[in-house]
Amino acid sequence: MTQLDHGSSPMHGHGKAESSVVSDEERIGLTSQRAQELIAEWGYNELPVIEVSLWYVLFLQFTGTMPYMLELACVIALACSDYPDFGIILAMLCANGFLGFYEQLKAAESLAELTNKMEQKIAVLRDGKAEHLLTRLLVPGDVVLLLGGVQVPADIEWLEGDILSVDTAALTGEPLPRKYPSDEHGKLILCASTIRAGEAYGIVRKTGIHTEIGSTNVDIMKDKTEAKVSVFEERVLLAVKIIILISLLDVIVIFLVQGIAVGQFSSTGIYTNLLTCLSIIIAAIPIALPIIMQVTMALGAGKMARLYDSVVTSLPALQDISSMTVLCSDKTGTLTTARITIHAESVWCAGSFTKQDVALYSVLASNRDKKEDAIDRSVVGYFDRVFGAAGLAMTAEYTKVRNVGFNPIYKRVLYEYTHPKLGRIVIAKGLPNKVLDTADGGVDDAADQWKCKDFDLLRETVKKVDYDFSKAGYKTLGVSVKINDGPFRFVGILPMLDPPRHDTAQTIRNLINAGIKVKMITGDHLNIAKETARLIGMRTNIQKGEETRVASQVRDELIWESDGFAQVLPRDKWEIVLVLKNVFKQVVGMTGDGVGDAPALSAAQCGIAVLNATDAAKYAAAIILTSPGLSSIYSAVVESRRIFRKLKSYVIYRFAATIQIVLVLTILIYVANCPINSLFIILLALFNDLSMLPVAYDRQVASAAPEHPNVTKILLLSTTLGLMQTAFSLLWAFVSYQTGIFKSDFDIFTCSTSAQSGVWVQMFLSAEFLIFSARSPSFLWLSMSPSPTLCLSVLIFCLLVSIIACASDFFGHLYVQDVVIIWVFDLLCLVAIDLVKVVYFNLAEEDTRVLVEPTSQEVSLPSSPSTASTSYEPVPTTKSAALQDIEAPKLTPSISDTSVHARAESIVIRMNVDAGSRSASSANILLDTQRRQQSDTNLIAVRKGSSTALIMANLRLKLVHRCSQHRNNSQRVRTSSALS
Repeated sequence: MTQLDHGSSPMHGHGKAESSVVSDEERIGLTSQRAQELIAEWGYNELPVIEVSLWYVLFLQFTGTMPYMLELACVIALACSDYPDFGIILAMLCANGFLGFYEQLKAAESLAELTNKMEQKIAVLRDGKAEHLLTRLLVPGDVVLLLGGVQVPADIEWLEGDILSVDTAALTGEPLPRKYPSDEHGKLILCASTIRAGEAYGIVRKTGIHTEIGSTNVDIMKDKTEAKVSVFEERVLLAVKIIILISLLDVIVIFLVQGIAVGQFSSTGIYTNLLTCLSIIIAAIPIALPIIMQVTMALGAGKMARLYDSVVTSLPALQDISSMTVLCSDKTGTLTTARITIHAESVWCAGSFTKQDVALYSVLASNRDKKEDAIDRSVVGYFDRVFGAAGLAMTAEYTKVRNVGFNPIYKRVLYEYTHPKLGRIVIAKGLPNKVLDTADGGVDDAADQWKCKDFDLLRETVKKVDYDFSKAGYKTLGVSVKINDGPFRFVGILPMLDPPRHDTAQTIRNLINAGIKVKMITGDHLNIAKETARLIGMRTNIQKGEETRVASQVRDELIWESDGFAQVLPRDKWEIVLVLKNVFKQVVGMTGDGVGDAPALSAAQCGIAVLNATDAAKYAAAIILTSPGLSSIYSAVVESRRIFRKLKSYVIYRFAATIQIVLVLTILIYVANCPINSLFIILLALFNDLSMLPVAYDRQVASAAPEHPNVTKILLLSTTLGLMQTAFSLLWAFVSYQTGIFKSDFDIFTCSTSAQSGVWVQMFLSAEFLIFSARSPSFLWLSMSPSPTLCLSVLIFCLLVSIIACASDFFGHLYVQDVVIIWVFDLLCLVAIDLVKVVYFNLAEEDTRVLVEPTSQEVSLPSSPSTASTSYEPVPTTKSAALQDIEAPKLTPSISDTSVHARAESIVIRMNVDAGSRSASSANILLDTQRRQQSDTNLIAVRKGSSTALIMANLRLKLVHRCSQHRNNSQRVRTSSALS
């Protein structure tokens, strides 16, 4: 085994960092014996597997309020030797239990697949020599060798070697790599980062669940092992418990009254009394509620995956997303493309240099093979767009002599070439101020030092240009060149921006219109976050993440009032979600793609992992998007609100029917001493629920505001409808037999089978018809028509009950004409009930507005065609073009009036696009953005006396306004007319 050399390490073009002050004991690493002791103390470097007992999961399905009530009913039926009732109730209990077990089993399988096992190997110093060990064997104190491409397996402190380029995008979302060690980021490299370049030694400080990412993953795994209940389901179950509790009190009173007053405590009467109580217990239990909710959500989940590219991993999230009031979105890779691009038209050139010069020299100072380097990739892409296929032949003429890689101290790279005609060429690329003057901000110890020609003349200009770009949210890249023995000359500045996705602005607008507050939560720089927010139509009240780290009431208010946070850590995102959820009682959605987003995704009620998200993010999320962008989220909101309406209509119907049945049975016992046959009631409750299964296929509209499951309003509406239903049923029971128009014996005081059957049929039909009123936010004849499946199901069960009542002696053998009259009576009652419902909605100020269908319109700036002439054909705007270099604001710091006219010509060219491909709403968003930019630029112009900036701002607004009016592809716009 080769001994690791601490004295030196390969540079690979990166700066050499000074060794940190460490003890000799730390340098040589651990012994095998000491490592074993530390494993016993700290455990293995892995996440523990949480075992889920399937038998325990199955047992849990038969616990809870409704299962207990069904089990009690089974015991009562068995004690009374009522075997038909016992069989029906037992079948319903088992069906609900095994369906719930199936859903829990799928969740347990997902948990097993997503356990992080960390089975990679790494070079470790043990017993004074290097060994390649499994990362699960790492312990605090181990010295490891970190190389380019290695995923950091633990929290490791840099010891000595190169300054490492570390990709922390999985943790912070930043597309640019960080440098370790540095004054800004320190020496501690967190687990799950990736070494991009360099070679150094580090000492393990924390492992497994003790690491930053490990501790958050444990929180996620604990969340996954707990059964999740949506906000709506939780409140519905609360209402169920209230109704059941009231019914139990009613049953106890009936049992005592019947036993004492009627003498049913005798050996023979006790069974009759128990069966009477059994019928009321069954009537009070919404037996099919879990099944209908599961089926409705499963169908919704299938539709989401099939039509909206959204895979649902947690069905309760479908209900929660309908109630979502706040969406916390990561920026990089979620709102943006995660691809840094150079805004070609805003490239600033110094002196006589051209944009072609800037493109050529910047690509010569880059490496095409570094495809994962965001800076070099964007520079190469810009060069290829400028020169096309001829660019490769052009760069092939240059022979590289040497290069000095990027260093956080030097803040620049340097490449030296030879050229057959030009001779020796040295090119520098980096921060504009450091390639203009290497001594800016302090003299460094780099071998190459310079100050560009005409430094005194350029210094203020470059400073102002760089400031204007940074104020607009751009990262900037300066380029300078030296030919042979001449001085360095400043070439120009490249503005870089991570552009928003083509559909982000429209999606944000749709979400805001749907009553959802959108917050940006990103690890990127504050200026970038603000500019991105402005581009996508968000407000720009964005704060730094460090403001969230000290708990206080002021901190909580800041989280609520702000439009987002930048430069955040994973724990900051998690804390923000918890504050919104627990302090302000919001239903929080969280989107993200990196490991750093996973804790917040898990904590939120609606965690959403975007396309190409890491495994950790997908595991923590409830919904996984399989297409780029956020448009699927809006579609999910619309679909989930439809699902909520379906479930809400069923819950209202079922509660009202329960109230009706319980009250009617109770009053008939007290007033007429006529307990309805328990089998009648069990079949009534069962048929009512079975006929409602097609509610999952019903047509529904989405509300324009978040659906807040208000238990009080649901119970009040259900009680109102239930009392109306009860009144009509009692009217039928006590008045029908006195009319003399019926052939059947409906005298309830005789408690004959036909009288019980008449009440049974009337209650069943009225409950069935009630669903059409409960599903409609307005008059049922003015609302969206129900699905044919629901109508057919209701009709079939109504006919079935009617046929049973007419054909069976056990069910009273009613006359057909009597049943027809019951149908007419219940239909008339339905109209009256629907009128009362509308009055209730008006008094309760229910919001009945409807959300429009999701839009596919894109919001993007037009692309730029050739500048060869002054008359141009319209150029269609495509998605690919929109994602290249034209999505950033048209900001070019102007130096002279000549550049103003050149810029104006460029804007006119950009205006000639296929405006017909954009909708009026897209043009309005673009115009609003330009107006905000004009307002900002005007203010700067007035303060600084810059007539150039003022002219540019007004010209830009006029031209963009004209662009929004040109909707015909055949129109041509000439430069002279636009400038006038």
